[in-house]
Amino acid sequence: MKKALFFGFSIIVFMLTLNSCNKLDDDFTYVEISAVSAVNVVPGSAGLDIGLDQNKLNNNWESVFSYNRYLFYKNAYPGNRLVRVFDPRSNSGDTALVSKKVSFTPGKFYSLYVIGKDKLDVLATEDNFGTLNPGYAKFRFMNLSPEAPKLTLTLNDTDSLSVKDKAYKDLDNFRNIKVSEVYKLKINGVGVAELLGDFKPEEKEVYTIYASGLTSSSDANKKYGFQIIKHK
Repeated sequence: MKKALFFGFSIIVFMLTLNSCNKLDDDFTYVEISAVSAVNVVPGSAGLDIGLDQNKLNNNWESVFSYNRYLFYKNAYPGNRLVRVFDPRSNSGDTALVSKKVSFTPGKFYSLYVIGKDKLDVLATEDNFGTLNPGYAKFRFMNLSPEAPKLTLTLNDTDSLSVKDKAYKDLDNFRNIKVSEVYKLKINGVGVAELLGDFKPEEKEVYTIYASGLTSSSDANKKYGFQIIKHK
């Protein structure tokens, strides 16, 4: 998947290079791009619009960018970009729910997590996958539940695969994991319900496991739980 995306990058870079050539001059500008994905982790959100500068990331042909919705990687120009999030029901010219500058490095992958409860924020991560080896996948864990205490993720109760004491918005690096079995997933923290599930990684794929929702709510669109994203 990542190789295919970079192949797509190379085609676009080639086209941009051709377009930047001046017919009267041998000088040209080489443009290398970045990639960005997005996740809506705002409990109870029926839908949001997210964009870079003046361009929407959630295109109209895609399904609604609702709670726990993941947008696949898309090409993005590098440099300092203005990330803004709007209520799609708002009028043109209304103030953004959140507005934040994010810097993209050419050739790198990024994810934008729209988070918060009473006040929204955007958490930007550089998705450094490193080398993807045969027989292995990669995963990381994030605590994106605004009401949860520090959380610990364990897989098959194996200490070497545990991610411990992650506070809200804490980011863990990607870790290698063998793909030969189904892992029993457990997320726990002081004073909150234990979250349980199965995790079956696929070879050379990359995952983010994150806790989300409100520990104080029983609403199906807000309640505390976890999600697993396969980055693509």
